[in-house]
Parts: sequence; structure tokens; C-alpha cells
Amino acid sequence: MSVADTTPPNADFDRLVLVGERIEKEGRLPLEAGAARPLSQEQLHEAARRVERKTGDAPTFKTVHEDVLAGRHVDIKRHVQDLLNQGFGAKEILEQGMLTAMEVIGGRFRDGTVFIPEVLLSARAMNEALAVLEPHLASKKKEAGGKILIGTVRGDLHDIGKNMVLTMLRGVGFDVVDLGINVRKEEFIRKVEEHQPDILGMSALLTTTMGEMKKVIEALEAAGLRQKVKVIVGGAPVNEKFARDIGADGYGADAGSSVDLVRTLMRG
Repeated sequence: MSVADTTPPNADFDRLVLVGERIEKEGRLPLEAGAARPLSQEQLHEAARRVERKTGDAPTFKTVHEDVLAGRHVDIKRHVQDLLNQGFGAKEILEQGMLTAMEVIGGRFRDGTVFIPEVLLSARAMNEALAVLEPHLASKKKEAGGKILIGTVRGDLHDIGKNMVLTMLRGVGFDVVDLGINVRKEEFIRKVEEHQPDILGMSALLTTTMGEMKKVIEALEAAGLRQKVKVIVGGAPVNEKFARDIGADGYGADAGSSVDLVRTLMRG
């Protein structure tokens, strides 16, 4: 299976998980180009209305939005840089051009109209664009205090959601330590002890890996660290009920709401 993603070529187990989840959703693995089921006309119209409400009449924002939807990882870097050169703010580009597109992709994924390979194509475009935006986001005025530790749980090699959240958190001034992907519970514990963060964030894209979040929380309790750190979770298969059930302090549905959640927990 040829998928343009961030999964290392030797990660055979993870690729099998991707295939398995796609078969589970579709009943088969559509290998032909464009095999995902098309959106209905109403879904297309609603997506267009949402983009129009958030991007207004700015055609360049729509271009960046479409770059993310289509996974155009080369073109998006040029388009984002053009926007910066025109004087648009990095936060504006991120929120109005890119996050709107990931909301659409997330909705399609939840509806079963696109699958993990398509999400990863958009993720690659997002990562390329974030690399251009991050220096500009990081230069903004810092918020007072707040250290966040964030990582993707063991067995999960996907980082798009995590990267969007940490970029936005850094953009508004939080001190964010990125643990990367495939982080074992022992590493989470070790890093919490080392950095003593205010908040620990965990991400998972796969239903087969989301259970690791509960194991980390249990390990925090066993190590006597649970009362010292707030825990938030997020990712495509995660929801608010799951967060409550595993004992997390909060659930971030997307990057924007995750920033709001962190601010709320920091005030609390």
C-alpha cells in the first residue's frame, strides 16, 4: 500500500493496523484511486457554507484550505508564505485557512467518507505549512506561566493532531515539551517527573492505541504523580465520554478547543 504519510517504512505493524481499521470500516480495502465514498450534495454544501463563514471572501485562505483538503504538501508552503508576505498574521492563516480544512477532514473521517490514508495526506500538508508558520507564531507575546507535556501514545505513529495542538499552544505562549510519537507509559512518567508540567496531553489516532491513555493515567497514580498534573486527551477516536471514563481532566475535540481547555485548567 502506497501512502504518503509520516509512518516509517519499517513500521509494518502500524501499517497493518491502518489496513485493518480501513477494512473494518469499509468491509474491504479500496485500493483504487479515489475509492472513498463521495460526500452527499448536502454535505458538500454544508462544508462550503462553513468555509465561507470562517474565511469570508478571502480567496487565498480558500486556496490554503483546499491545499489541506487535497494534501498538496508542496503548494501549501508557497501559498502560506505568500500570505505572510502579504501581511496576514500566522494565527489568522492557521485558524481561517488550515484548521477549517482539518475540521472538514475530521468530519469526513468520523462519517466514514474518508479513511486514515486520506487523513495522512492532509496531515502531511498541514505539517509542511506549520513548519512555515511556527516561527511567526512563536514570536507572539507570551502568556504567563504554564508548562505542557504532550505526546502520542505507544503504538501510534501519527502526529498531525499533536503537532497542531502544540503549535497553537506555543503560539499563545505556553512552554510545550514535545515527546513525539509512540511514547510508552514509562517514558510519560519519566518525563513528568523530569519536567514537572502543569498539564500532560496525550493523543491517539487509532482505536487500537487509545487504551494506552488509561494505562498512563493509572501509571501516574501508581507513581504518586496524578494529583500533581492535569491530564487532557484527544484524537480522532477519542470523545468526552471516553475521557471521563479513563479519569482524564479534559478532552480536546480539536486544536482550538484544546487551547481553550488548557487555559481553563490553568486558571483552575
